Amino acid sequence: MNEEQFFKDFNAHRWSFTIVDEEDGEQPVLQVGLVATFYLVDGYLPARRKHIAQAFELYCRHFGEKLVWGYMGSEKIIKQDFCPQTMSNCLSYIQSDGFSDSASFMWSSQKGFEHPGKYMFEAILPVEWFERIHNALTTIRFYLPVEELKNSGETRFEKLIFDMCNILRPLHGTAGMGIQNSYEIQNYQHVEYELLEHYRGIDLTLLIANESWRTGYSNLNWYTYLAHHWVSKLGTTEDLLEQLNDVRIGILPYEWGTIFRAGDWPALGKANVDPRPELYVMVNEVLKPLRVSNIGSLHYGSIAGEVRLNERTSNQWMRRFDLPEDTPKRQPSPLYRRISAAEQQQLNASRQMFDDFLNQVPEDKFKI
Repeated sequence: MNEEQFFKDFNAHRWSFTIVDEEDGEQPVLQVGLVATFYLVDGYLPARRKHIAQAFELYCRHFGEKLVWGYMGSEKIIKQDFCPQTMSNCLSYIQSDGFSDSASFMWSSQKGFEHPGKYMFEAILPVEWFERIHNALTTIRFYLPVEELKNSGETRFEKLIFDMCNILRPLHGTAGMGIQNSYEIQNYQHVEYELLEHYRGIDLTLLIANESWRTGYSNLNWYTYLAHHWVSKLGTTEDLLEQLNDVRIGILPYEWGTIFRAGDWPALGKANVDPRPELYVMVNEVLKPLRVSNIGSLHYGSIAGEVRLNERTSNQWMRRFDLPEDTPKRQPSPLYRRISAAEQQQLNASRQMFDDFLNQVPEDKFKI
């Protein structure tokens, strides 16, 4: 897949990816775009609060001019417009004392709680005692429109994810095509259910993490990142390269973990066309031993008879890239198989021999 093919596919389904307000047809209440989520432990520590501030600063360096409105506060929410002074105040607020205070904030390109912005950065940082007693996780999440992938934007996006992982040192997280919801998420969970049923490549991330997510990762997307002490259970980088023997799959180690990229472009995974995107399945098969055994319920349950995710269907969704148990092991494709170090050395030696031969032959031998 290339840029043209990806956007042709996305645009063909764009109408399905944008759910507008019943009272205002110009304003979406839910949309699909790029979503990146990072789940952190010990987010109350001063060093970790500083890292979160650095991550927010990095996002603002790239997209700060898109942000217009948001809030700060946990028990008491203070809504305000976004400006350079607001950003400065937020950076100070993030680094407040995590042993005595929780913190949360959200800054968006769209005003109001009812509508999601195409650009958004938000975080929930539990206070120390709450994390310790309830095994809570700190969550960082941001939105971008898919248009940011245009004109080699996929390379910039990967650099952003790599930099964010180096700064935040997440336990786990994902980035790729996902549902961008507003603050009023409970009103549209039945719509989320329908989207997830029809498009398996679209992710659903939660700002408030389940405590069981400390034991394993909760979802898989275009980019999936895991802490080094989890990845080490799967073997060395060389072992992973052998298991994921396909040049279309990226394995990007960084100081605190490893990022796995399932292809050069995200997959929509249309249920009646491509319900199990090949590269997502390959990454899933290797990583799933590290997956949480029970993801819990991703929705609150029905309030008026409409269908929403419950614990059973949430776990089915998490396993959407699993192959049937009797499926034979996939063999590396000759078209995309990685070249081993020994093979590369042999190719280099053959190339050198050919170059040496050409250098020894007089030039007039090639004249007609």
